[in-house]
Amino acid sequence: MNRRVLFGLFVVLLIVLTSVNIYAAYTTTNEDRQEDLHELEVKNKKIMEEKTELELTLQTQEPADIQARYDALVKQVSVFIEVAFKHDKETYQERKKEAHKVMSKDLAATFFPTDTYKGDRKTEVDEVEIFIKTGNLTNNQASALVKFKHTLYSLQSDQKQVSPVFLRINAHREEGHWIITDFQDVEEEGYS
Repeated sequence: MNRRVLFGLFVVLLIVLTSVNIYAAYTTTNEDRQEDLHELEVKNKKIMEEKTELELTLQTQEPADIQARYDALVKQVSVFIEVAFKHDKETYQERKKEAHKVMSKDLAATFFPTDTYKGDRKTEVDEVEIFIKTGNLTNNQASALVKFKHTLYSLQSDQKQVSPVFLRINAHREEGHWIITDFQDVEEEGYS
């Protein structure tokens, strides 16, 4: 009987140990599954965000969209040059109003600090050339290189002075509209 009792206890112990192992494996696996599921959900969310971002980028890189952005930027830069670098008493108010449509408030205040034009000069702009790197147009930031001849007429002495100007103009796209934010004078030889 001793053997039977020992054998019975051994079988019961074996069943209990097996049950405990199965339970431990099940709970560990379940916890691992929950952790893996959470990791997959995080990865899925990140992938979906990247997909949405790539789709938006793809939409803005359509040739027609790039051309539309390019044309809008060229127009804004052209208007900026006309508004900012042409000076005369007759069109000062019109140019001041137009300045607020094409450039930042700070830049408009720089070019139009007073209510009336008090200068004794008249300036004109000729031979405007605009260079834009089209690869940047999918972003909301862009820059353009502009080259033109700036003619200064002295209204008192009837003198004329022509200067070449080469500028780097920075623009920012807000609500589908390009705004000129700043510009720098660029030496032709020094720009790469």
